[in-house]
Amino acid sequence: MSELRDWILAPISVVGAFLVAGVAGSSIGSQSGIWGLPVAGFCAALAVVVTAYFAWSKHKLRAACIALLVGAFVAWVFIEPWWYPETERYGDLAYQTTHLPFLLTLAGGFLGLLIAFVLRSRAGT
Repeated sequence: MSELRDWILAPISVVGAFLVAGVAGSSIGSQSGIWGLPVAGFCAALAVVVTAYFAWSKHKLRAACIALLVGAFVAWVFIEPWWYPETERYGDLAYQTTHLPFLLTLAGGFLGLLIAFVLRSRAGT
């Protein structure tokens, strides 16, 4: 029953964490006066990988790694490359391509995986 519960509830938890963290990251980025997309990507990737680690009862580290790989592929498809926004902050860079959102999304995912490794080593499993 535990595995069936994992396969039903864990993906729902991961998608929920993605949505909440993405919206929160975008809001925090916009409120602090910086570009919201890279902050949202970082927060969403971090939340997805850590949530995947906690959501599965077995194979926690494997679930976190798979979440990182799937998330990196989805990020590559949807936000690589992206364009700088048209704001005074970025001046002449407006509408020029950048890899910043994708790179920060990957950084968030790798930080989440590092957290999963630390949690696993502390648990002794």
